[in-house]
Amino acid sequence: MVQIVNQTVLGGGYRHFSGLLPQFPGDGAAQAQASVRPFHVPATNAAAIFRGDIVVWASASIGVPGAGDLPANIGAPGPAGGVIGNGGGSLLGNAAMAANISRWVPGDTTSVIAGIVVGFGPITLFMAKNGFQFIPASTEAWVFVETDPQVVMSATTPSVPLVLASNLGAGIDVKANAAFQATRFGISGLSLDPATIALTATLPLRIINSSEQIGNDPTNNGGVAQVMFNQSRHYRGGAGFIAD
Repeated sequence: MVQIVNQTVLGGGYRHFSGLLPQFPGDGAAQAQASVRPFHVPATNAAAIFRGDIVVWASASIGVPGAGDLPANIGAPGPAGGVIGNGGGSLLGNAAMAANISRWVPGDTTSVIAGIVVGFGPITLFMAKNGFQFIPASTEAWVFVETDPQVVMSATTPSVPLVLASNLGAGIDVKANAAFQATRFGISGLSLDPATIALTATLPLRIINSSEQIGNDPTNNGGVAQVMFNQSRHYRGGAGFIAD
């Protein structure tokens, strides 16, 4: 069978890491359900954020707690590193409209997961002027996050995992793979990390299967697996309260 998903390409290798790709709601609900919500990225954000990244509610241990208004309410341009060049908003204000989020750090055992980044916006004039396809570090911005705690997602594995068939339902973490982040297209470099497969209760993801893509071979490097969030780590699941 032709290996459509992870076939060898010129120069060797396999398809590009692209983070977590939401496929369909795990609860069988309609695709149009209202589960994508805006979140705020503060100017003190320490890590660049891409589509396909896991993000968490900011806390004292990861990121900066707090929230932000939406661009449509903000009037004058902010200071350097803030809502640069935005302006023109309603001036009505609603400073706690969008909670702060931070990028997931592999190995995190305590943060509350908000979801997976699926887009950027509302876009500020600063982002539009500079043509950002991702959110650079130390830049205030807003992201759209898929917050469905049962959404089924696909992700690439960089190396052959333990026998996948005997680990369905187990937990797994991700690898950052910074070298694979696509700043031109705003695509994450995240992949699954087979070395972390375990029954540890704090792992962020649960393995569902080896995906439904034609030609996918989970015994080869670059295979694809379907995962969902560990409900006990997600804010719409069983995660504990957090004062953001």
